[in-house]
Amino acid sequence: LGQLDGERLLVALVADSVDLADHTPGTDTGALRRRLAETRLLLVLDCCDHLADACGRLVTELLDAAPGLTVLATSRRPLGVPGEHTVLLDPLPPTGDDALALLRTATGQDLPAAGPAGEICVRLEGIPLALELAAAQIRLQGAEAVRDQLGSRLTAPPDARFDLLAHPERVWPARHQTLRAAIGWSHELADPLERLLWARLSVFRGPFDLATATAVCTGGPLTPATLPTALDGLVRASVVRPADTAGRHRLLDTIREYGAGWLDRLGETGTVADRHAAHFRALAAEGRAAWHGPRQLHWHHAVDTHHTDLRTALDRLLRTDPDAALDLVGSVAFAWSSRGRLREARDGLEQALLLSDARGRARTRALWALGVTLVLQGDLGPAQEVSERCAREARHTEHPPERPWAPSEPHGPGELTLDAAALAGLLALATGRARAALLVVDHVLGSARGRPADSAATLRCHLVRVFAL
Repeated sequence: LGQLDGERLLVALVADSVDLADHTPGTDTGALRRRLAETRLLLVLDCCDHLADACGRLVTELLDAAPGLTVLATSRRPLGVPGEHTVLLDPLPPTGDDALALLRTATGQDLPAAGPAGEICVRLEGIPLALELAAAQIRLQGAEAVRDQLGSRLTAPPDARFDLLAHPERVWPARHQTLRAAIGWSHELADPLERLLWARLSVFRGPFDLATATAVCTGGPLTPATLPTALDGLVRASVVRPADTAGRHRLLDTIREYGAGWLDRLGETGTVADRHAAHFRALAAEGRAAWHGPRQLHWHHAVDTHHTDLRTALDRLLRTDPDAALDLVGSVAFAWSSRGRLREARDGLEQALLLSDARGRARTRALWALGVTLVLQGDLGPAQEVSERCAREARHTEHPPERPWAPSEPHGPGELTLDAAALAGLLALATGRARAALLVVDHVLGSARGRPADSAATLRCHLVRVFAL
């Protein structure tokens, strides 16, 4: 659940995770309760800290309806659900074999238990992430140097800089003082460019590759030439997870939180968030253009890969630039709907259409995408109203009152007019009016120039025509 900023999409995310193919309107728990009522299922809710109250309410409802359901939730504080059994997860025993085995695996070295490695395990209290960070430094400096540095660091008076991981909504056990100190120690050992990149990378809530990091995080001393070296340094220090087979990195939540604290101290939180939002808005526009062509499948994979950051960018723009939010969600919502994310698509489109006063292509695209989403949800009354709004907006954009379009015009209908007709035809099909669907698309296709697959909108009209026939 770390990908969620708030509880608005919690039910939708859980429904998607249990393969609930319910496309009905709304975000209530009714369909989810019915889906789980007769099943025996283990539902794992990971990283509930920032949504503990909402998760508690949801779990209470689900357990009431589904006696065969078991929920395992990870959080720094209990959910407060009746019947909840709290298990305190201790670190690895610092003097046992597991902590030393982790240190050996992370360093790739056969470290003796009686030497500095054993002392490091004890000083870091067996906390796995702290041991990983120490292992990265062992590879660079040697075990004895790391032991000595940790000795002075962990016995030093509390440093306010290590409190960056504290958060009013999170409860940190006393032993996590050691983890916070270990992260702060890794931060101090990083060079200035690595620390700056660490802070800026905290804006990503999902995976990122080098190109994406470069687009969002460059500025000042971090240039396209210096950023790769800084990123490699953070990977070597185990701050950034190594790239997967697709070249994507990620930050663990605790590491990201620490970087976000420093980004705020630098006064760059808003600037980097705006750059992040602009990048993913451009990615959405590129995907919309690529949908009609050989890169369509690549685009759908990209939407899945960057879904969390596309949502983060949309939420940012809804607060700061609703017109840009309308453009982003209008570009990506059809792909979300195609992937079954109907509730998320509808939520984003309705918010953006409400907050933005923009007219023209962006609004027409958003209305078209919302209409398709409503049809797929079976919410046909609102779909009819949105379809009519889409047609009016298309006419106003492509053929304003001072220059109306007639079917006999040589240039034919524009893309927006064609998509509005495709939506009207789709709605007619969904309400059992196949002949009406055929008439509405034939009306515009009769004047369309070129071949059926020359454009996405023309293709969609021809698909409606095939279905109608």
